[in-house]
Amino acid sequence: MTLLVTATELEGRRAAAEGSFKRLADGLRHELAPLLASAPEVPREKALLSRPGGRCPIDGTLLVFDPFNPRHICPVCRREYAGGLHDRFRLYWYQLWLAERVVHAALLGVLTDDDACRQLAATLLDRFAEQYLRYPNADNVLGPSRPFFSTYLESIWLLQLTVALSLLETGAPSPALASLGARVRDRLIAPSVALIASFDEGMSNRQVWNNAALMAASHLLDDRVRFDRALHGPSGLHAHLGHALLADGSWYEGENYHLFAHRGLWYGERIASALGYPLPPGLDGRFHEGFAAPFRTVLPDLTYPARRDSQYGVSIRQPRFAESCELGLAQRDDDRLTSMLARLYDPSVPRGETGRAASAADVERNVPATGLTRSDLSWRTLLCARPQLPALVAHPMRSDLLPDQGIGVLRRESGRVYVSLDYGHSGGGHGHPDRLNLTLAEATHRWFDDPGTGSYVDPSLHWYRSTLAHNAPLVDGHSQPRVHGTLLAFADGDRVGWVSAQAELAAGLMVRRSLVVFGDYLVDELRWDGFDLHEIALPVHGVSIVGEHTLSTSPIAGGTDAEDGFAFLGDTARVQLPHDGLATLRGESADDASLHGWVFSSPDTTAWSAMAPAAPGRAVREPVVLFRHRAVQGEFLSIWTWADAIASVERVDTGLLVLRRDGAEHRCIRTASGWHITMGDDAVVLSEGKDLLFPDVPAAGDRSVPSDAPVAAVVQALPATFVLGEAHYRRSEVTWQGAGAPHATVTVSRPTPGTVLVEVEVPASNRLFVPLTTENQLDNEPASINGDSVQLYVIAGARNAGLLLVPNASAVSARRVDGWTNDLSVDARWRPTAGGYRLEATVHIGAGEPECAIDVIVNEVVTGRARRRGQLVLSGAAGEFIYLRGDRNDPSRLLRFSLQRDA
Repeated sequence: MTLLVTATELEGRRAAAEGSFKRLADGLRHELAPLLASAPEVPREKALLSRPGGRCPIDGTLLVFDPFNPRHICPVCRREYAGGLHDRFRLYWYQLWLAERVVHAALLGVLTDDDACRQLAATLLDRFAEQYLRYPNADNVLGPSRPFFSTYLESIWLLQLTVALSLLETGAPSPALASLGARVRDRLIAPSVALIASFDEGMSNRQVWNNAALMAASHLLDDRVRFDRALHGPSGLHAHLGHALLADGSWYEGENYHLFAHRGLWYGERIASALGYPLPPGLDGRFHEGFAAPFRTVLPDLTYPARRDSQYGVSIRQPRFAESCELGLAQRDDDRLTSMLARLYDPSVPRGETGRAASAADVERNVPATGLTRSDLSWRTLLCARPQLPALVAHPMRSDLLPDQGIGVLRRESGRVYVSLDYGHSGGGHGHPDRLNLTLAEATHRWFDDPGTGSYVDPSLHWYRSTLAHNAPLVDGHSQPRVHGTLLAFADGDRVGWVSAQAELAAGLMVRRSLVVFGDYLVDELRWDGFDLHEIALPVHGVSIVGEHTLSTSPIAGGTDAEDGFAFLGDTARVQLPHDGLATLRGESADDASLHGWVFSSPDTTAWSAMAPAAPGRAVREPVVLFRHRAVQGEFLSIWTWADAIASVERVDTGLLVLRRDGAEHRCIRTASGWHITMGDDAVVLSEGKDLLFPDVPAAGDRSVPSDAPVAAVVQALPATFVLGEAHYRRSEVTWQGAGAPHATVTVSRPTPGTVLVEVEVPASNRLFVPLTTENQLDNEPASINGDSVQLYVIAGARNAGLLLVPNASAVSARRVDGWTNDLSVDARWRPTAGGYRLEATVHIGAGEPECAIDVIVNEVVTGRARRRGQLVLSGAAGEFIYLRGDRNDPSRLLRFSLQRDA
C-alpha cells in the first residue's frame, strides 16, 4: 500500500511506465542522472525570506534557479548578484527540488525495477533524517519550520519525503529498508509532523498542505487520531472542500491560490481514497469541479487573470496546468478538460523550456508559454493519469459565470474578446479591495487589466493591494472595505450580453456596476445611491484623455494609508473637463492597436491624470485617469470600443445614442430594471428580474486565519492595573513557558480631566531598541517591531491614535500605524530600570468624552534572533500566533474604560 494509489493500482502502473508513459519515465530518469552519479549532500543551513533575497532589485524578477549552478542571475536584465541573502533564499527552492527528486527516484525504482534509483532515494532520505533536527526552528515568517521559514513549505517538503518512503516500502521488506524507515520516522517524520500539527491555519490554502502532510505522515506513524483530525477536523480536508472550495468549484482566494490549493486537495483526496476513505458524493463533485474552475476565467491569450494576489501574466501553457487536466480526467470524463488539453497539446505551438528539470515540488516557478506533450509532465502523471486519453477537441471559449466566486465573464468572437466583472467573494487575506472591478482584453491586448501582486516583502505590495490599482470604484479617497458583492443579472445572447452587480462600499452606500457587451464595444455604467454625501472615484488604467483640455500640475489628494495607493502616483495633474462633463479617452498598445472611450459624468466631476506602477516585473509606468464626483447619488457612464467601431456618442435621456462607423445606430437606454437596446429594427430588453440566470448563493465566510474575536463590552473604572503573562502571550515558535515566562505590567489612570496615562513596565528586557529609521531587510513591516517596542492604540469618540513607540537615547520615537488617524495627541517618555524599561504615554482625550478604549502590545525580543519572539497583549492573546501581524491591531479588541470618575 502506497500513500497515493493502492497496491493493485501501483502494479498496473508498471505496464504504463514501459508503455504509453515510457518517454515520460525515461525523461525523468535522464534528469536524475547527475544525482545517480553522485548523490548530493542536503543543505546545512535554514532558508531565509528577505526583501532582497532571490530577486533582481532592478525589475523585481525572481532570479534564475539552477539546482546545479548556485549563481544568482536575473532572467530579464542578465545581471548577476551575490550575497548571503540570495544564498539563503535559494535554499528554499533547492530543498523542495531535492525532495521531489527523492520521489522521482523512489517511483522509478519501483515501477522500472531500477536499483540505482532506489538507492538514491534511500541515501537522500537518510541524509535528510540525519540533518532535520539540526535546522533551527526560529525566525520564521509564517508558522514554525526547521528547513524553511513557513510551515506550509515544510508540509510540502515532508509530503514528498513520505510519499517516497511509502513507495520504497512496497514489496518484500529487507533489514536495511526497515532500519532506514525507522530512522526516517524517528528523526524526521515524527518531529516534523508534531511541529506542523502545532500550527493550524484554518481555511487558509496553506492548511490544505498541512493537512496532506499530516495525513501522509500520520499513516506512516500509525497515528489514527492525528489522521482523523486532518481528514474530518474543523480545518481538515472535508472542511476545506465544504467551505473554502466554493460550490462552483473555485477556491475562495482566486485562480492563483485555487491552483495551489487544489493540488494540495488532490493529495488529500488521493491519500484518503487509497486508504479506504473516499469523499462523500457532494464533496467529490465539488472537488472535481475544481479541476475545471480556473480555466473558466482564462483570458484570450491563454493566461490567467491576475486577480487578487496572483502573479501577473501566468500562461496556462505550462506542465502543471496540463497535468491538472490529466489528473481530473483520471477520475472522470469532462469535455472542459479535454478541450483545454487540446489547446495545451497543440503540436503547432513552438516548444520552449518546460522548467521541469528545476521544478521545486509543488511550489512551482512560472515559465514562458511553451508547447507541451504528456512526456513533459511530472511523476504524478506517471503514477496516476490515464494511460490513454479520450479524443481531444478544442471547443470555442464562451461566456461563463462563477456565482460563488463572484465573477461574470462575457466572451465574444469565440473567446477573442473578454470582458469580466469581478463582484463577489472578497478573497480573504489574499483578496484585494476591488469589488466591481472591470477587466477588458481583446486577443493579446490587455486594456483594462488586473495587475495581481508581485513580491509579498516589497513595498510595491501596498500598491497592488489598493483599490486605486484596479479599475474599481473607491469611496472618499480610501481603498474599499473588504466586502462581498451581489449579482443582480447575468445573460448572454447572440448580439448582446450583460452582467450587473452591486456592493455596499460604505454604510448605507450601495454602488452598482452594469456592463453591456456587444460584438465590438461595451457600455459601462457605475451608479451609486446612499444616505450621506460621499466622493466616488473611478480609476481607468492604461488610457489618457485626448482632445483639447487644460492640464494643471497638482498633487492628487487621497487617503494616506499605504494601501490607499495615492503615494505611488507620479506626474499628477488636474484635467479641465468640458462643461458637459464628457471626456474622450484613448489607449494604445505597442503594436498600434487602440482603445477608444467616452466617459459621461456630471459637470462638477473632477478628472486627474497620473502615471502609476505597471504590472509586477515591468519597469515601465502606465497612465491612469481618475474621475471623482461627490454626491449622495450619481453615476459615471462610459462606452469603450476596441475595434474603432464608433463614430460618435451622445447622451440621451437615461442612456446613449451610438452612431457606428458602419452607419448603424444603436440606442442603449437605462430602464428601472435594466436596459432597452434598439439596433435598427431589432430590440433587446435586459432585465435584472429575468436575467439572473444563476442564483447567487451567499459566499462562504472568510476563515482564512483565526479571527480576532472582540472582547466583552465591559467598561472598566480607572485606575486599572493589569499583569500580562501567559494568557496575554502571542507566540512564535516557542510557548510562553519556552520563552522564559515573560511579563509586563500595564497601568491605566486619569491623572487630570481630559487625559489618560498609560504606564508600561517591562521588568526583564535587554533593551534591544531598533530605531524607526532602520530599513527592514526582511519584509514590509517596520523594522522596529523586531526590537523592544510598545504598540499603543486608543479610541475616544470619533478620534483615535495608533502608534508604534520606540525608546531612543533621549526620548520616545513614534510611528503612526496604518488605518489609524492619530488625531489624539500623545506624549511619551521612558527610562531604563534595573532589568528592563518603563514607558509612559499621556493621551490627551479632551473634556466631555464619557469613555475611551485602549490596547497595549509589548514586543518581546531576545538576542540571536532576526524577528521578535512574541508579544504581550493587554486585550489577551492566548492561543494566538504572531506571524504576519506587523503593528496592526483590530479596533474591536480594545478594552473600554470609563472617564466619568476615578474608582
